[in-house]
Amino acid sequence: MNKTFKKDAFKNLTRYIEKVRRDTKASGSTVVIMKDNKIVHEWYSGEHHFEQGAKKINYDSRFNVYSVRVTYVGLAIAIAINEGILNLDDRLSDYIKEYNKETLGETTIRHLLTRCTGLKFKNGNVYRTFNLGTDIEGKKPEILAEILYKVTGKTVNDILSKRVFNPLNWTNTGWVTEGDNNLVCDIDLSKSYPILRLGSNIGDERNLYVSARELAYWGNLHLNKGVLEGRSILPQEIFELTTSVQSPNSLPHQLPKFGFLWWVKDGDVSVSYNELGSELPDGSYQILGASGCSCTVIPEYNAVAVRMSNSLNAYENLGFDYIKDIQMFGNLVISSFKNS
Repeated sequence: MNKTFKKDAFKNLTRYIEKVRRDTKASGSTVVIMKDNKIVHEWYSGEHHFEQGAKKINYDSRFNVYSVRVTYVGLAIAIAINEGILNLDDRLSDYIKEYNKETLGETTIRHLLTRCTGLKFKNGNVYRTFNLGTDIEGKKPEILAEILYKVTGKTVNDILSKRVFNPLNWTNTGWVTEGDNNLVCDIDLSKSYPILRLGSNIGDERNLYVSARELAYWGNLHLNKGVLEGRSILPQEIFELTTSVQSPNSLPHQLPKFGFLWWVKDGDVSVSYNELGSELPDGSYQILGASGCSCTVIPEYNAVAVRMSNSLNAYENLGFDYIKDIQMFGNLVISSFKNS
């Protein structure tokens, strides 16, 4: 524990996370807090699953982070843009020619990254569901990964392994293709058994497993704009792209704003639409996954907060409110800093 923090500075935060673990029937949870580039608090609770002989959650435990993975896709795209291979305002029709050009229209990579294309891709076809840049939608990382591969000949995993994971010696981050003792199972409340989600290592599927520490380092890499221990891993401009608002001006002001798939705190956004807590300062950015895993970066405090969990379908089965929960998490992080 950093000596500048009281011993119980994060007591209310960890109590809350433990309550959420029990309320959502997760088998394990983790919190890691970084401040001024140091881990100042970490807490581990539970086991990898509920079956007999389950491993206890520890610093090596890797959770499936689900939608958190889209920020990894976003960084790979930002690298390509910084190197002049792609342009943020390139039209999708220039790259994915197998889809109807008229339906794609003026949709750009910017619209994909900021979740306002109004397009639905299904069974090899594309359909328009709302006017371009007027609403927000689900994430489409697989389309971004497809475009990236077409222009570079490299997968998301290829690019990030070479440029980030290997240089930083991150051994607990990666798209999982086979089982491992450090993998935390998902507790899917619609099933009676724990599951692991395996897939390809391309980098476009929902099988990215990360330890809490390395997810905190991921946030801290963005916070420091690519600099780690005085060494620049990637150009600063890449992180300025990914973590500042890139949503088009046509998006209604009350809707959430995005960088490269990061939710960015913007003062105009209606709180009912926002995953970021009301106490988080403007300019904070965050990503949340379906299992409850999240990474929150708070530049004003020079801090990163990570929460890991492994419960799926808690809303459908228990009525659990993920939005209120993640807002509360951010607010408790801020109150922990203020009260310390």
